[in-house]
Amino acid sequence: MNTNYQKVIGLFLLSWLLATITIGMQTWIGDQTIYSKQLEKQREELHFGILENKAPGGKGWTALGATSIQKRIGIVYLAEAIRINTGLTVAKIYKLLDTAFLFVGLLALYFYLKKWLPDPYSLLGVLYFCAMLPLTYLFQLFHPWDRLQMVFWIGLLYLVAEGNFVVLVFCLFLSVLVKFDTILLPFLYFLVHVNRSGWLKTSMETLFLLLITFGTYMALGQLFPSPVDGSYYNLQGAFNTLWSNAQKLVEMNVRYPPLLVHALPVFLALFFLPSKHRFVVASVAFALGLSAVYMVFSNYEEVRAHMVVLVLVLPSALLTLKKLVDGAPSNGSVAAD
Repeated sequence: MNTNYQKVIGLFLLSWLLATITIGMQTWIGDQTIYSKQLEKQREELHFGILENKAPGGKGWTALGATSIQKRIGIVYLAEAIRINTGLTVAKIYKLLDTAFLFVGLLALYFYLKKWLPDPYSLLGVLYFCAMLPLTYLFQLFHPWDRLQMVFWIGLLYLVAEGNFVVLVFCLFLSVLVKFDTILLPFLYFLVHVNRSGWLKTSMETLFLLLITFGTYMALGQLFPSPVDGSYYNLQGAFNTLWSNAQKLVEMNVRYPPLLVHALPVFLALFFLPSKHRFVVASVAFALGLSAVYMVFSNYEEVRAHMVVLVLVLPSALLTLKKLVDGAPSNGSVAAD
């Protein structure tokens, strides 16, 4: 059989598999949780509330457990443009967008992993990610930016690995409009590319990326203020959140979602690091730092918000598994055929 023909068949079957998983998740799990009829009114209120920058109920976004969501305008403005031009309901639009971006994200994750691993291990990584997806439907009712932001995260990681600075700048700016957790990505860029001979160039590029991310974030704060809420991102707020997360870990015990999602991949990712590609090692270090930030500034049981940590450690974890299973080199320095 012609090699190109085989690749087309393989891509079709992969797409079929990921589409099946996506539809299954979105209907059988999504319809019972975040897309349920009972939540439609609340989701619609939040949509129009963000557009008008007026929290439903008038008590501010923090009172709704939705601190700073008025700045996450990217997906909300996209949904509103679709609503105006199609007449579809807010509920249908968000479900359609979530479904499309979830499928694209799974497909992107497979090809991202292929940069470091052969096909079977790349598919294994995607299937593990899919096995954890049901946990992302819990503890929330309106976070429509998560699926699109995962697509951005995967694309940004690929651009960092490739060193495509110009496209990275543009995509990083767009990602902050969707959700601002990518403001820390420049630190990964620095870890991956800094060296003795080019440290000044890399440092300047990193500073420029930080200017883009933090500048965009601050501009959003000026354009979409929330004076009723006051400041949440401070030392006292961080301590309170960390203490709350610790209590939930004790209460949920082994059922704690972050433990279920991250424990095994992080454990595997820490082995054989000296023999792995620099980007893979830097991703593990960045994932640990990013996890610390999520722990002190978010409800950590909501794994939907930090699935990128899993994406970051998967290449290293799967390379470790590959070495343990078949004794193959674990450097991940070249793309698999």
